Amino acid sequence: MELVVMIGLIILIMGPVFFVMGIVYLSRGDKVAGSIMSVVGATTMGLLFWAYNVISHTNFSKGRVLRLKGRARVARRTLGEGWADEASPQLEGLTPYQRTVLGEAWMYSAGMEHASIPAFAKLSLKLSALGAPSELLEACHLAALDEVRHARRCFALARAYSGLPWSAGAIPELGQERPQRPISDDSDEWSRLVRGSLLDGCLGEGLAASVAAEASRRACDPVVRETLAVIAEDEERHAELGWDVLAFALERGGGKARQALHQALDALDEQRTPALPRIPGVDEDFLSRNGLLPQAELGRLMEECLQRTRARAEEWTQRPRVMMPPCSSSPNSSSSASTGMT
Repeated sequence: MELVVMIGLIILIMGPVFFVMGIVYLSRGDKVAGSIMSVVGATTMGLLFWAYNVISHTNFSKGRVLRLKGRARVARRTLGEGWADEASPQLEGLTPYQRTVLGEAWMYSAGMEHASIPAFAKLSLKLSALGAPSELLEACHLAALDEVRHARRCFALARAYSGLPWSAGAIPELGQERPQRPISDDSDEWSRLVRGSLLDGCLGEGLAASVAAEASRRACDPVVRETLAVIAEDEERHAELGWDVLAFALERGGGKARQALHQALDALDEQRTPALPRIPGVDEDFLSRNGLLPQAELGRLMEECLQRTRARAEEWTQRPRVMMPPCSSSPNSSSSASTGMT
């Protein structure tokens, strides 16, 4: 680990060091060496900053989102132990900049997977407040445990690529949320549950499963390929949990829940395709070989998932009453624990 950290620190300080040395050489009159070192240093710092800024503000699809006060939230970055397994991808042949790009991509994934843990906890609390059956609550907690495994693996890959011991820090916004005042009419609660289940659960996690499955088929590194395959299987189960929650809401929530489903179907048209902007120095083939799909493929998968989600939900709107099915995401269903990813 000390060697990995040292390599990461070297990558981070290489740009400023070269830049400062170039200024020193220029001040001494050595224009050729000074200019070369200044350009190399400035370019390195610029590329690293670009990779961090682009990827950290990219709209990837990573399943259930932690929404607090109307905004998606993730944990602060920190250095330390506690959020990584022992996974080690292949690093041979990767330049420092390519490793930085991949490290930032997996750090983004790690943050989103980590945030899904409290997101499922919040869903469990909401379902408890509405009198949901035990199978739904158990499925929520099992899904949260899946996300713990996903986050550990993503942090491990981010650490390996970047050379820095990244870990999950605090989510201060979780402690800033005020409990909602009790209301006599709980129709709004059912409406919010319907919209959240359709958009974040059925669509969001269904898309995350499709993206991870396709990325797994294209990835060359066996560790990355296995990681994405496990995530795809788990996210597909989480999407089915979203449908189970939706069925519960429609069965118990009455006319308001059905009205909310029609509104959520209209909102499907406003959902954006996950976007991965162009990153200088790497091409789509490189990203695809390392588990990041090209934009055209993301658009295709998004359109397919939108059509599937709309067709299934519209079928439910035609029924006189939606009966809650046996929980398809129950502990008897397949689990990532059997895949070897821990």
